Amino acid sequence: MPIPDFSLLLASTIVPFVLKLVWAVALWIAGGWLIQMAMRIMRKSLRQRALDATVVAYLINILGAVLRVILVVAILGFFGIQTASFAALLAGAGVALGAAWSGMLGNFAAGVFLQVFRPFSVGDFITAAGITGTVEEIGMFVTSLLAPDNVRNIVPNGKLFGDTIQNYSVHGYRRVELVAQSI
Repeated sequence: MPIPDFSLLLASTIVPFVLKLVWAVALWIAGGWLIQMAMRIMRKSLRQRALDATVVAYLINILGAVLRVILVVAILGFFGIQTASFAALLAGAGVALGAAWSGMLGNFAAGVFLQVFRPFSVGDFITAAGITGTVEEIGMFVTSLLAPDNVRNIVPNGKLFGDTIQNYSVHGYRRVELVAQSI
């Protein structure tokens, strides 16, 4: 059995692979830098439109995730991997995660609806899902309420959006009825 020529193996296989690997790392670094720049530009433009900070955070996170997936697909395509199979793999993983995290995805969808329909904002005093308090943060999956007794309540967005919401901060004045009895 003949001994393979190491210089031929080096020139035909190892060097091209190392060069592709170096290019892939360079693409990853450059792509990451471009993604960060795109996210900064979008953040600045959305803040100039006076959007709520939570909506801006949602949109920035979605943009970052989509751009990173596109970057990974581009790098895999650079290596010659069929990206159609990768798309099928992503779709299958999405279905599996959706089934496993159906409650979390429901809370995420409710968080999106809370941002779109705006029944309350950060700083409003509300009663929802059996909890009364001041809204501290509307997150992607949960909302943080500070109760009058200084207890922080973390409520899933699905429970908030699926229940009656009373917003006491919408109007500047509220009517209070006091019944006084005469002696």
